[in-house]
Amino acid sequence: MGRGNFLHNTYERVSHFEEVAEFISHQVLEIKCDIETQKLSSDTDYACHLVFKLSQKCRGLQCPVKVQDLLHRKNKEFQYIYFRSPRFVYLQGNGRVPKYREDRLIEVIVSEFNSGNNDHVSMSLKLRCYEGNMSGLIVYGIEFRPI
Repeated sequence: MGRGNFLHNTYERVSHFEEVAEFISHQVLEIKCDIETQKLSSDTDYACHLVFKLSQKCRGLQCPVKVQDLLHRKNKEFQYIYFRSPRFVYLQGNGRVPKYREDRLIEVIVSEFNSGNNDHVSMSLKLRCYEGNMSGLIVYGIEFRPI
């Protein structure tokens, strides 16, 4: 994970994630990666799951967070995700709520894509909080699973 507004390796490793980082304080989180499609089933729809925990000092994570796909800017659509489950959910089909996993981590779908028949798939997402700065988001990694 990148440098800057993160504390590195301050939390115990869980599951298969090699590095853990806490988001200290910022309004935007960017996720960029190239996915080698030979590790995926061809022409299959996948979901990208952000795997995380919330520290007891977390702030700015109550409201929905806007997710934009920076590689497809012509497509002005965006999604909303939640890092905490809202009490009342009015989503109109484009909001994603977190789910608890067996390993005591939390995950939320941040993007979906089709693996196609190319050598790789690029992803560049911007997550923006409108409640102020986000802090206390402990990121374990991302996982790709078929839908």
